[in-house]
Amino acid sequence: MVSISRRDLLRGLGAALGALFAGRAVSTTASVQETSNPGTFRFVHLTDIHVQPELKAAEGMAACLRHVAQLDPAPDFILTGGDLVMDALEQDVQRTTLLFDLFTRVLRDNTNLPVHHCIGNHDVFGWGKKHGVTPETPRYGKKMFCEVFGYEKTYYTFDHKGWRFFVLDSVQPSEKLLYEGGLDPEQWEWLEEQLQKKPANMPGVIVSHIPFVTVTVLPDAVQDYQFRIGAASLCKGAQRASLLLPQHNVRLALSGHIHMVDEVEYRGVKYVCDGAVSGRWWKGANKGFPEGYGVFDLSPDGSVKYQYVTYGWQAVQT
Repeated sequence: MVSISRRDLLRGLGAALGALFAGRAVSTTASVQETSNPGTFRFVHLTDIHVQPELKAAEGMAACLRHVAQLDPAPDFILTGGDLVMDALEQDVQRTTLLFDLFTRVLRDNTNLPVHHCIGNHDVFGWGKKHGVTPETPRYGKKMFCEVFGYEKTYYTFDHKGWRFFVLDSVQPSEKLLYEGGLDPEQWEWLEEQLQKKPANMPGVIVSHIPFVTVTVLPDAVQDYQFRIGAASLCKGAQRASLLLPQHNVRLALSGHIHMVDEVEYRGVKYVCDGAVSGRWWKGANKGFPEGYGVFDLSPDGSVKYQYVTYGWQAVQT
């Protein structure tokens, strides 16, 4: 657990909660206004899809992809934010294979856009070690994710129209929990090296499933006169990241995981915790945040415009 004294945070909490509950502008239409800067491009961020055969989740995922297809202007690509399936952590190989097959089929049948994937905690196979799954089980852990999507590693970079994207693996093993947020030492070394290699004038984006910085975790975090935030809710090394990213012209740090929405400007970096395609795990809005996805317009000058867009899904009544 990360313990932060009430005295240290109380002064800034009012402003932080205001940012959270004021919320982002939520659009319910398929047309989202584009910035007028020449060279601007658009991508969409679909996170926490949690696809499964139950609760009409596959139909909901398909509806979201069809909504994306109606955006004007159209996005250049889709970036998924992790927790693609529900749930690989504590299932056997048959169920997990079914889930990834379902995800890839719905994606294939409902979009022609290029897709880049980020791993989430629910995409890691078998860490719960249930149903006879052990580390010796074929495709255990993150191997299944890599095999399904053809990745050598769970973290990588790609360039698009003058921007560099760093897709990270923020899900790490834990002695006390099923997982915790953060980067392992090898990945930190890789990230610092890759940031050094990036041209200084090229703006960057980091993408992680678990947030480095977010306000969304604070309202439920007061315990025994302190703010206590679980290690599975935020990435360890957040201060390290917040000092590193501005040095390398990183303009956007994008995450999901919390199923709520906020946008925080910190040390010159825009941290966006995006809402969930699945809302409250396909049971309706989560704490007032409906099912939706992020629309991002990025310009050559490094500016970022973001809107959270709902797609009109009606959850199954349970």
